[in-house]
Amino acid sequence: MRNALFALTLTVSVTATIAAASESEPQMPPGERFLSVWDLNGNGTATLNELRTMRGRVFNSFDGNGDGVLDESEYAAFDQARAGDVEGYEGEDRERMQRITDGMSRSVSDADGDGVVQREEFLAGAEDWLGDLDTDGDGVITDGDFPD
Repeated sequence: MRNALFALTLTVSVTATIAAASESEPQMPPGERFLSVWDLNGNGTATLNELRTMRGRVFNSFDGNGDGVLDESEYAAFDQARAGDVEGYEGEDRERMQRITDGMSRSVSDADGDGVVQREEFLAGAEDWLGDLDTDGDGVITDGDFPD
């Protein structure tokens, strides 16, 4: 729980900083923002392997007790962090960011419907998420998958 609280505090702090910066600067477009985190090798694409790797990191940051399961309270912290990612966007950009964050929602990630999300369930969700975000069907996510 301590790790989840730290992750939530860090996320809220980062979100507040981004929100304050966005008052004077335009916010990073959703596709660019997504790739800045999920494109691990910086080549302009996010592959299935990169999505799985990052989803594992995300999972670990919210699995406060390290038991390999995101329970109700841990997922609530994750829900709040994802909502912060959407904050500050408006119109179509907000819809794009919501689509990105929805790919990690509890309803999508809880494949067996037992109310908690096992690490393997969360990692397995990377394939469907890639399919949802890869609008041109080339098997990777690029900035072009987030049209202006």
